[in-house]
Amino acid sequence: MKKPSEPHHHGLPAVLRVGEADHQILSAVNRLQYMTAAQVSRLVYPGLHDENRYAQRRLRRLAEAGYLLRLRELPAPRVGSAPHVFTLADRGRQYLAGRGVGLASTYYRPSEEHRKAQDNPFMEHTLAAVDVLVTAECLCREFSVSMPRLLTERQLKRSPLRVQPAGHLDAPRMAVIPDAWFQLTAVGQDTVSIALELDRSTEHQKHWRRKVASLTAWATGPYREAFETDNLTVAVVVPTSARRAQLSDWTCQELDAIGHPELADIFLFNEASPVDTDPFEYFFSLRWYPAGSEDAVSLLDESSSDRELTSPPQDAGAEEQTRPSPEATDFSWALMDDHDEEEVERQVE
Repeated sequence: MKKPSEPHHHGLPAVLRVGEADHQILSAVNRLQYMTAAQVSRLVYPGLHDENRYAQRRLRRLAEAGYLLRLRELPAPRVGSAPHVFTLADRGRQYLAGRGVGLASTYYRPSEEHRKAQDNPFMEHTLAAVDVLVTAECLCREFSVSMPRLLTERQLKRSPLRVQPAGHLDAPRMAVIPDAWFQLTAVGQDTVSIALELDRSTEHQKHWRRKVASLTAWATGPYREAFETDNLTVAVVVPTSARRAQLSDWTCQELDAIGHPELADIFLFNEASPVDTDPFEYFFSLRWYPAGSEDAVSLLDESSSDRELTSPPQDAGAEEQTRPSPEATDFSWALMDDHDEEEVERQVE
C-alpha cells in the first residue's frame, strides 16, 4: 500500500533522504556555484551514458525539495531540450553547513540569482568556466592529482585586487578578477597555480591588451602575497585556433610595449574543448601555446616550474602602481574544499 505523502511546509516536502549521490551533487554545486545536468553527469556519474536523464531527475528532486534553486532554461540548442541551471538554495546550504562543509558563498538572494540567469552572456561565460573546472575535478578523481585550492569568479569578486595597468600610468586602476583561480598538484611535482580566462571572441584588441597589462601588474605586484604562491599560469581558453593566434599576437605586442616580454611564457592559450577532451589529455598533453610560440606545451608537467614569477627591478613608482587598494587589503580566503531507477541508484551511490 502506498504510504500517505509527507506534510508540506511552504510548498516543500518536509523530509527528503539525502543519499551519498545527492551529497556529492550539493557539494559540487557549492564549490562551482552554478551547474547544469550535463556538468553534474560528467562529474558525479561519469559511467552513465543516458543523455543526462538520471542527473536531470536527481536535480529536479533536489530543487523540488528546496535544496537547489532551479534557474531558467538556457537558450535551446539545435538538438535537444534547453538545459536548466542550478545553484545552491537554503536547504542545501543548511544541509552542508550542518555537516561541516564550508559554504563557498554565505550570501544568497534567490531574486538576484534569477536576475543573473536572465543575462545570457554572463551565464554562458560562467558555465564555460565551470566546464573547465569540472574537467579539472574529473582529472583529480581519475588520476593522482589534487586541487588544494579553488576560488570561483564569484568568490574573487568579494575582495578584488586593484592595480595600475603596467605601462599605463594615466589609466584608471583596474580590478583583476579572473574567471577562476585554482591550484593543481600532481604526485612528485610542484603545485601549479592557474588563473583561468575564458574568451568567447567578444573582446577587441584594446580591451584585451589592457587586460594583459592589468594581469602583468597583478602578477608582479600583489598577487604573490595575496594568493600565497610564487607561480602563475594564465590559462586562456579560446574557441578556435585563429582566435588563439590573434590573442597570442596581441599579448606579445602588449608585453613588449610595457617592457615585460619575459612574461610571455605564463600566458598559455588552448582551443581544445574541455567537454570533449579527456581530462588527462587536456592538462598533460601538448595543447597549450605560450604567447608568441607555435610550440605547444602541457599545462601540468615538470616544465610548469618555468612559470615561476621572479621579482622584476622596480622604479620609484612601482610599489604605488601595484599596491592593492584599501578595500582589497583585507583579502579573505573562501577555501573549499530508460534504466530502472533503483538499479541506477545502486550503481551511483
